[in-house]
Order: sequence, then C-alpha cells, then structure tokens
Amino acid sequence: MQPFRRNTQICLKRKLRVDLKVRFMLNQEDIINEQEEMFSLKEFCGLLSVSEATGRNWLRLGRIASDRERNGKPYFSQTYAQQFLAEVKNGSANVLKNRRNKKYVDGCGVYSSYLSESSKNSPVVSAIASKLKDRTLTQEQLREVLGECALQLFCQREGKTYDFTDNYVRHYLQGEIVLEKYDSLIRDLLGDKAASGDVETSLETDHLFAGVNYYLEQGQDILGMLYLSLKNLGMRKAAGAYYTPLHIVQKLLELLRVKEDLTKKRPLKILDPCCGTGNFLLQLIPDCRMEELYGSDIDPLAVQIARINLAIACPETPVSLIRERIQVRDFLRGRDRESYDVILGNPPWGGAQELTSQQLLKEKFLTGKSGEVYDLFLEQSLRRIKSGGVIAFVLPEAVLYVKSHQQIRALLAEQAQIQNLNYVGNVFHQVQCPAVIVKMQKTGKPLDTCGMKICRLGREFEITASRIISAECFNFHMPDDEYEIFHKIEQRPDVAFLKGQADFALGIVTGNNKKYLQEEKTAENEIVLKGSDIEKYVIRQAKQYLRYEPQYFQQTAPEGCYRAKEKLLYRFIGKNLVFAYDDRQRLSLNSCNILLPRIPGMDMKYVLAVLNSRTAQFLYDRKFCSLKVLRSYLEKIPLPVVSETEQQEIIFLSEKIMSAESTEMRRQYYSEADQKIAFAYGLTEAEYLKICKMYP
Repeated sequence: MQPFRRNTQICLKRKLRVDLKVRFMLNQEDIINEQEEMFSLKEFCGLLSVSEATGRNWLRLGRIASDRERNGKPYFSQTYAQQFLAEVKNGSANVLKNRRNKKYVDGCGVYSSYLSESSKNSPVVSAIASKLKDRTLTQEQLREVLGECALQLFCQREGKTYDFTDNYVRHYLQGEIVLEKYDSLIRDLLGDKAASGDVETSLETDHLFAGVNYYLEQGQDILGMLYLSLKNLGMRKAAGAYYTPLHIVQKLLELLRVKEDLTKKRPLKILDPCCGTGNFLLQLIPDCRMEELYGSDIDPLAVQIARINLAIACPETPVSLIRERIQVRDFLRGRDRESYDVILGNPPWGGAQELTSQQLLKEKFLTGKSGEVYDLFLEQSLRRIKSGGVIAFVLPEAVLYVKSHQQIRALLAEQAQIQNLNYVGNVFHQVQCPAVIVKMQKTGKPLDTCGMKICRLGREFEITASRIISAECFNFHMPDDEYEIFHKIEQRPDVAFLKGQADFALGIVTGNNKKYLQEEKTAENEIVLKGSDIEKYVIRQAKQYLRYEPQYFQQTAPEGCYRAKEKLLYRFIGKNLVFAYDDRQRLSLNSCNILLPRIPGMDMKYVLAVLNSRTAQFLYDRKFCSLKVLRSYLEKIPLPVVSETEQQEIIFLSEKIMSAESTEMRRQYYSEADQKIAFAYGLTEAEYLKICKMYP
C-alpha cells in the first residue's frame, strides 16, 4: 500500500468553492480514475449543506450512491458530486425540495423592509425584480442594472438633467454623461463593460429600463436594496448575506447615542467590519464625518456600491478618501491592526466557509469550533476595540443561549459589559431566526448585570442588581421580580432531573409523508400521531394512519420506544411545553417525540403533571428561547421531589384531567394540580399568582 495526499480545489457555479484534503490508503487497482478526487460522506454532505446523518439516511434509502467503499466508509467521485449538485440546483433531484435548506434556490426576489415604508424607490425596485424574477443574472448584467441606478442618482446629486428615453448606461459609455470626480466609481461598478468600451448592453436594457426612474433619497440605500433583490437568492443565503432593514439600523444607532455621546469624544474611529453596501455607515452621516468612518467587506461589488453611496451622501469628501476608508478586506484574516472606538454592524450569519479556511480559523480563534461566523466577528472585535470602546451588533438570538456559542459568551463574561439588549424578533426578509441588538463596552472586567437595559416583547426594564452569570446561558430577559422567583427555584435542593434518568426518542421521519401517510384505516395500517394531535394531558382523535415498515423510512427510533407499556408524548415544535400520556402503544411522527422517565420514586403521571405546569413553563421560558423543545432543555428542568402522599394527590388530579368530559372540568382539575405543583416548588401564593398572570 502506498499512502498519498491530494489537494483539491473545485469551483462550482455560483461561487461555491471547496478546498479539501482527502487522505486514504488504496491499492493501485482500487483507483477509479487517476485524475479524479474522492469525497468522504462528511465532505459530500458539506457540499449540500446537510448533516452527515441525513447523508447516511439518503444512502440507506438509495437517494445517493457512493462510487466506492473503503473500510466500510463510502466515497464519492468529483464527477458524481458535481452532477448531483447540478441536479439539486435545476430541481431534478428532489431531495432538498421539502427541506428548510434553500441554499440552492435560483432566481431573485424583492428584499422587502430594507428601505423605509415611505421610500419612493421601493415600487421601482419591485418592478425591476418582478421583470427578472425567473432569471439568474450574470455578474455583467447585475452591474448594468446597478450602474443605471447609480448614474441616475449621481446626475440628480450633481443637478444634471437629461432627456434620455432608453437608459443611462449606454449614454454614459458613449461619453454623453460626464461625472468628473465620480467617474472612477461608476467605471469600477460597470467593470469589464466600461473597460472594453462596448456600448451594447447584454440585458435588453432598452426595454427593461424604459421609463424607470430612481429617486435620490437621503439616508436610503437604494442601490443596496436593488443589489440584494436581484442577487441570486441561493448565493445570498449561502454567504449568510442578510442586509439589515433600515428600522433595525436606526434602532442600533439609537442605542449608540451617536449625537449625544459619541461625537463628544472626537476624534473618533468607527468601523463596520462587514459593511456590505454601507447602510450602517450611511445612517451615521451627517452626525459623523467621513474621515471618522471605516468599512470593510469581502464582497467587492458590495464595497463598490458602498463607496458610491457614501460619495453621494458626502459630496464634499474626496473620492480618494472614500476609497481609502472603504475597502475590500477580510476582517477575520486581514492584516489590519488598527484599533477602533466603535465597531458596529451585522456580521454574517452562518455563511459557508471553505474547509481549509475553517481549519485556519480554528487555529486563530477560541470560538473557531462553533461553526458560526458571527462568533468569530465578536471575538475579533474584542481584540480590535479600544479599552472602553463600544461594540454594537445585530446578532441571532441564539448567541445568548445555544450551547455551541458558549465560548463567545465566556469571552464576553470575562472582559465586556453588556449595556443594552434589544430583542427584535424575525426582522430579516425570508429568514426565520429571531435577532437581538447587543451593545457592549470593553472593560477588561467580569460582566455585571447591574444597570443592563433590556427591551423584549414590548417591555423595557433595567436590571438593578448583580446576578449570577454563567456562560452556559445568558438569560437576561427577565426583570428583577421574575428573576427572584426563577433564582429561588433554581437554588432548591430537593429536586430531580431527567438527565441520566430518562430515555428520549424521536418520532418517525418517513422521508415522504405524501407517500406513506394514509387518510383511511385499513387492516394493515395503524394510527400515527403528530405534534398537533397532542394537547396538555390529552391526545386528540388522530386522522392519519401509517403502515409501520421502518426499513423504508428515513429515520426511526427502536420499536420498543413506540410500543412501550406507557410513555409521554410531547410537541417538538413550539414555545409551550405540551405533554400527553399514552398507554396504547401508538406511533408518532417527528413532530411528536417520546419521553420515558425513570426517576426512582417518581411516577410517570407525576412527571407529566409537572412538565405541563405553569411553573415549569415559566422556568422553560426564562431559561431557554427556542421554537424547538430539545432534549437538552428538558433535562435541565428541575422536578420537585415530594412525598408519596403529595405525589398521589397530583396523579389523581392528572387522571381526572385526562378523563374529564368537559373543558370546564378539565380546567378546574388542572388549576388544582397546578397550584399543588407550584407549592411543591416552594412558591408562595403571591409568587404563584404572579406566574398565573403570565400564563392565564
């Protein structure tokens, strides 16, 4: 056997780049093609942006096929990988159609909410995007559309009027529009088109641009909205490029108190390390001067647009200064060692990284293993901000509590003071991911909650005391009175936990519900439950059936979990804890998971009652912020240990709830059981009433 190493670098369409090192031992007769590279299952799944577990399921079900196996492990040829990716992109491979992963979606769409509601340019951009919605523009075509907009805006800024009936790009290339100092910015934007002197457009621009008029609006990133709306949707998501809506930019700047606080500390150095088309920097003008602003991004076209935006906003500023301050630069790997007074912006959210780059980042950053780019941006910002300087970012809410971000929370807890947290929810177009605006100051001292200002769900409050802080979770979203109740329960010694004392199982993933689920009962199928069939304590009459043939399904738990003598079923998706009792060995889908508690001396129906209680819901909401009820979360909910007599009283009421024939009786029994559970947690009547008001 001769060991060998191959370095691969393949360029796929839409800038999908992969740089891989594949090492394995082969005999010469094993080599399929001396020139062709092979991908492991992990690497192949990385190209598709799916988990390795999903890849194994697809292999088992025959949806993908390996070219060879070595030591029982599948390998895929480069030819097969490229062919399969092409099928995914053109839709002939249906493996991703019903998945949340939409990385390979083609076409473009209006990036709504990016401009203000009153902007006159929104309908203009919508009209352009509508005409091009089924097309994937080439880079040259995209630059032509952007160039048309930029030319119109520059002409309005300079007070130049023309009676063109077709488009500005052609007349500019013919020398009929002269912009003098701005000429270099337009030529950069048009790229090869301007360099070649070719006046013919490649996009039927005479027809597309006829009658299209853009409006110069102060503080509105019209070019940015146009760029995002016309940029291929799959490329946008693959890069984690979700530009920030104007109202969120303004909220962040309000927290910074630019005019009131920052401008009193001049001279200033303010950096947006992922500036995109410059929306944050644009909003800082006129309160800040151009010489105080710095911006960088790895997208050259976005940087060119940002320069144009700032040139329009700052007509007195030399273009040379704008070029110097707004650069194509990688904030994470660049050599810039400047320090700044303020670092602000919206870092990329989980954008794909080349595998070799990932390894470099793991070596350079403590947070490199998290897999999330915004963790790296936070860590790098802590290095580059001056002592006493301020960092203000728009981040996914998950950074505050998800386990993979624990390292960045530890860094913040060691050396920064969080001054403001503003929970803003799902603010990004076509992205279901709650966001938070975080403003923090680098102090070099441990984090203290005293004085922290919070805004969540329309409530604003200030934390007035120092709390216990753990990098495990930053749950600062409760006012002092709620925290006192939460902390009281957390400190109780007489509690038990499910961790290590319960079995959890996922519901069935068929892989094709349309094929396997049936609407009518037959002799060969049986009831299958889904999350919406589960209510607190009770199971609705199911309306779907399934023939249990696990060998054909994408994923199943051991059959013993479904056929257990008794088990608890719970909704996997949703903010509320919803548990029901099943002793009829029914099947369930993956929206309805299984819990088999085995805590000594604790009856299953007692666990059912506790997890369905208002107090447990209060703890869950304050400790976690998720639309998925994860096993790791349930394992951290304290379950009060009570006497056998108290437990039997609660079990008796649980059975009454399950057998009650009317909603009124069910509510009555629930209230009785719920109060007993609250008292078992050690709550006073006043504390319990406070929780009841939160969960009527």
